[in-house]
Amino acid sequence: MALAGIELGENGLDGSCRTWLGQVSAGEDPWLGPLAAVLSAPVFQSYVSADSDRVLLRSLAAQLTGDLDTARNGFEQAVNVHQDTEIGDLASLLLGSLLLQIGDPTAALEPLRHARQWCDRLFAGYAGYLEGHILIGQGEKNQAGQVLQDAHSKSHPARAGGDGLHPWVALRFGELLAGEAFSLDLVDDQMDNSGVSEGTVVREPFESAVDFKEVSRPALVDVGFHLFPSPSGSRSPAPPADPPRPEHRPGTRPHRASTHRQTPTYLTT
Repeated sequence: MALAGIELGENGLDGSCRTWLGQVSAGEDPWLGPLAAVLSAPVFQSYVSADSDRVLLRSLAAQLTGDLDTARNGFEQAVNVHQDTEIGDLASLLLGSLLLQIGDPTAALEPLRHARQWCDRLFAGYAGYLEGHILIGQGEKNQAGQVLQDAHSKSHPARAGGDGLHPWVALRFGELLAGEAFSLDLVDDQMDNSGVSEGTVVREPFESAVDFKEVSRPALVDVGFHLFPSPSGSRSPAPPADPPRPEHRPGTRPHRASTHRQTPTYLTT
């Protein structure tokens, strides 16, 4: 990933950088793989193209090459300068990811939750993936299940516009279901509402990921898929895409009239 960071700092996301990101996405690293999948998605390119001062790319390059203080300062600067814009929301996501990387999961929660609320689906799915990990570590298994269920839905390629992240989210969600099936409320709810077995509920995340391994191919997806065979031998259809959303220019957020927004506390401390 350091080689991708060097290329990113020198030449941006094109060329060799995208090649290195592709190799990391296709690997088995549960932290760098999802990040690489997000960075290589077309929607990410459109966002950073709207970042005229290139602070996000410079900060990402610093993060990937190990200069974590410079990366943190850059992301925090972007969050402050670009408040109430999609660039600022994306900067919050990247800041949360970095804070988790440097070992401060408690501090990472607020920017990640901000990103999960305000970012577009691919980025919201990545925020949920990271937040779910933190919640599992804190013993909040039911809340983690709800967050990962939401991330699993939002990261689906039919909605997110990119294939690479979904297998990672599906794997994390499936691992939680497999390990905590008897204690998670959402498993009981799905069994009651849909009339399916516990094994079917656990299998669904793995099943949803097996057709989207062109970019990311974590081996445990196949393991989970075969551990929980379908009772009928059939596969569930992929969820339909959401209705088209109004077109808008990256860097500005569509108006949400019903949502009151407050300045995050991590910008005021």
